[in-house]
Amino acid sequence: MTKENPTPEEIKEANVYSGVYRVLMAGMFASTALFIIGVALALLHPVVIPLDSKWILEQYHAGVVFQGLLLGNPASYMMLATILLILTPVTRVLVSIYAFWVDRDYKFVAVTSVVFLVMALTVVLSRLGLK
Repeated sequence: MTKENPTPEEIKEANVYSGVYRVLMAGMFASTALFIIGVALALLHPVVIPLDSKWILEQYHAGVVFQGLLLGNPASYMMLATILLILTPVTRVLVSIYAFWVDRDYKFVAVTSVVFLVMALTVVLSRLGLK
């Protein structure tokens, strides 16, 4: 049920939360499209992909992934889709921080910021080799 004459503040709040929704939907649709392209390419041009650590380390570079996208490498499409799928909730957390800030809900700004810091710290510590 919606109000006939919402206040400017209610409109602003609705727009902020619709931004969170749009981020999640865009990430989901884009990653799904990339996965579909990757699977279609893999079905059209089947190749054996060795999933040993040497191959994986060679593939985890932006240049290799970009070149693979240009050459139609299915693994590159699926890798980009996976990265996008992982970044979607991270982006959602950042947009939520903004949404809570606009709503002046500082308690949730703090809580959501802690969630983001934990996510960022996990990535940094894993890059440093801590397990």
